Amino acid sequence: MLIRIKEVIMKFITAICFTLFVCALSAQIEPPQTHISIMLDAKFFQGDTANDGSYDNANRFQVRKAEICFEGELTDRAEYSTAIGMCTCSGNAATVDIPEAEIMYKLHRNIKLGLRKGHVLRGFTSRIECDGLLASEKPHYSLSFGSCHPIGVVASSHHELPHNMAIETEISALNGGNSTLDNEHEYNCGVVFQTPVPGLSAIAVYDHVNRKYYDSLFNQYSKNGYRWAAGLEYMAHSLWISSEYQRGKGFERDEQKMEAWYIQAGWEIGTNIKALPAIQPYAYYENWNRDIGDDAVYQYLELGINFKTLPSSMLRIAYKSMIDKAPGSLADPDQLLVRIQISI
Repeated sequence: MLIRIKEVIMKFITAICFTLFVCALSAQIEPPQTHISIMLDAKFFQGDTANDGSYDNANRFQVRKAEICFEGELTDRAEYSTAIGMCTCSGNAATVDIPEAEIMYKLHRNIKLGLRKGHVLRGFTSRIECDGLLASEKPHYSLSFGSCHPIGVVASSHHELPHNMAIETEISALNGGNSTLDNEHEYNCGVVFQTPVPGLSAIAVYDHVNRKYYDSLFNQYSKNGYRWAAGLEYMAHSLWISSEYQRGKGFERDEQKMEAWYIQAGWEIGTNIKALPAIQPYAYYENWNRDIGDDAVYQYLELGINFKTLPSSMLRIAYKSMIDKAPGSLADPDQLLVRIQISI
């Protein structure tokens, strides 16, 4: 009965969204704003598994991301955006994809409802674009806890509060891990609270997951998975410090549980040099237990410097290492990353 009610609610919300969008499209559409993002990598590996014939561990030059984004308003209440390009989030960046697309309707000046393919509020790192991160990439565990660009119905709100506080909420009903609603889904709810302390924010997330996995008899065996997360982030006085903890159940098998956390810190230092206004040294540490109750802990360390050559461009140099792994597993090779990125 509960499942049937959820299905009816999903269909009702989707019908409302499409009705609003059809009405909005009947209006005159203004020309969109255009944004371009390019990230070019040089990667060099060292270790027992470096350059062993696999693409992931091979020295190479690579297009990390090359994307053009269009965004604009259909009416004073309806807005849209879409991105087209190449990105390693969907492979080795050899094919053109549409990683993001959305049409949102403003029910109120602070509340939006619509359809979205793209980032959802699962954590501080999951909600922003890759070129806006402090470290070079999102946490290693990210894709295990949720797909990078899911699609579904999204409702979001942002409210200013007294004493410089604010609260942001997002509720979404998304396709499952196989990109369907065929006995699978993700119901995600996230809240970001801007505290009275300038620059300090807190986040809390819960995600109910029904994912399709098949054994040798093609039986579904993960029906009530979950993910939850909590974290703090401080961005003020040239400092960027954040940490998040995530835990979940129902991954490669129904009873499998994972937990992971990271902490990162960076400090932006002005140089008074016109060609290099600032540098930002940072450190990143991650601890990922891939199977709670088993000896499956992996630890990662990244040290780097972001050279901010212009407000819209940056040179990133980072050294990344797996500093611990589960017994009997192969270690990822160390990696030296050099990246040039621009956003205009």
